[in-house]
Amino acid sequence: MMDNVYTPTNARKNFYGLLKKVNDSHTPVTIASSKNEDAVLISKSDWDAIQETMYLENSGVGKVVRERERDNSGFTDVDDIDWDKL
Repeated sequence: MMDNVYTPTNARKNFYGLLKKVNDSHTPVTIASSKNEDAVLISKSDWDAIQETMYLENSGVGKVVRERERDNSGFTDVDDIDWDKL
């Protein structure tokens, strides 16, 4: 994955290409500084997905989903779910 690591100077020179790369491949790019001031460039859609996942985990919905995935009692009809209690 070292080919996805750029110095700030190289990232600046290739900025448009990096934007295209992270959007097309959904592969993050690391911008590594010699002063340990690193950053990661990702697509907006990947960032939104991360934010949504964090929200679902923090609100407890993720836990409910995992419990339902482990539930061997059978099919749960979507109409039987009390969405207000999730």
